[in-house]
Amino acid sequence: MDRISYLPNTILCDILSYLPTKQAVSTSILCRRWRHVWKDLQVLNIDDMHFWSSGRASFDSFVNAILAQRNADSYPIEKFHLTCEKFEEDPIPTWLNAVIGPHLQELYLSLNVMVGTNMPKAIFTCTSLKSLILKRDISLYYGPEFPDVYLPSLKNLELDIANVDNKLLSGCPVLENLKLILLDMTPEGCVYIPAIQMPRTLKSLTFEDYTIMWEEINRVIDTPSLEYLYLKIVTSGICELQVSASYFPNMVEAHLDIQEEESHLDIHGEPVEHVCLVPMLLQALRETKLLALKPYTTRCLFSAPAFKFPEFHRLLNLELDVPFFNTNFLLNFLHSCYVLEALVIRICKEVYVRTMDYNGPTPPTMVPSCMTSHLKSFEFREYQDAADEREFITYLLKGGFVLKTVTIHLKSDFDIVTKYNIVKGLSVIPRSSTICQLNFVD
Repeated sequence: MDRISYLPNTILCDILSYLPTKQAVSTSILCRRWRHVWKDLQVLNIDDMHFWSSGRASFDSFVNAILAQRNADSYPIEKFHLTCEKFEEDPIPTWLNAVIGPHLQELYLSLNVMVGTNMPKAIFTCTSLKSLILKRDISLYYGPEFPDVYLPSLKNLELDIANVDNKLLSGCPVLENLKLILLDMTPEGCVYIPAIQMPRTLKSLTFEDYTIMWEEINRVIDTPSLEYLYLKIVTSGICELQVSASYFPNMVEAHLDIQEEESHLDIHGEPVEHVCLVPMLLQALRETKLLALKPYTTRCLFSAPAFKFPEFHRLLNLELDVPFFNTNFLLNFLHSCYVLEALVIRICKEVYVRTMDYNGPTPPTMVPSCMTSHLKSFEFREYQDAADEREFITYLLKGGFVLKTVTIHLKSDFDIVTKYNIVKGLSVIPRSSTICQLNFVD
């Protein structure tokens, strides 16, 4: 007998738990010692991809056999992962009822069925559950009365589904990580609640909202312990978007992507975007160490009236996707970033048809303090060698006393001669930093 077979079942099951359940069960044919080891598994990872060649009936029979033959009384399931595509819901509810119990700690479901699968109500009062991940065709619609929710141990919740209810979020008193992706595919009969209140205990929030059909959208992010934020909201021209955000003193990393599929038009025929919302979010995020803004978001800052950037005393990394380059906008931003070490700019002209002016004030004449004392890395993506872009590169190389690397990504449609002339012209610009390396990426 091989040496690994002498190990106790607890260790063997721990090893097998890292394998897909089908492979773990197949070890039963190795020898008599292994014949029943898999029945003590408390971690099941079942994916119907491994059964595509043998058909749906084979997959259903496999899952039924696993749940029926394992030693459920002595070794209750602690982690259950199920990924499958089916034409009908049966027998998924039966499987879930067999899995949900007082020892379940982690549940992952990714289902693709013709009719959305309703979760058993018992899952909402599973006191041992620490992580719940629901994706694709899973319904949380229970009519006018959503079931009672009490998940006192749940710290991780990921929902990539069509609808959600505030009652679910409010029943998670210690939730730390929330990933919520709302799709614009609400099933007939489902009631989507346009106002969502995020739990205050959150440390990490990823929120993507594509429900553009609603006339009024209200999102409340009153989460003072938040450290990570990825916020993407896509609204339509008929939507009124309201986002309330608290002050985030512990913020480390923030990504903002606020956009509209079709802009409102004012009396002059000009687009009206979320020009007040984005400055409010920046004010709430002023303690972050990394800030990334997508092009539609920075466009709101371009058109915001009399907007003054908040003071970013801890910001180390800034990533800006801008609709077009504007020196005054960039310098005003840099003057509010006192300890910035890394700056990335990407031009995204293809996103827009109409150019627009920057409404902000003229920046101070002195060089931003971060540029003279802290900025070590600068990256310019989709560099087009416009006059103001070249002027800023010159300004940066002359004012950046501690720069280590400047990386220029040349626009891809330049011919070889144009690229050579750009590299030659930028390479001869004097640099204040003696250790600054100028790199070009084709």
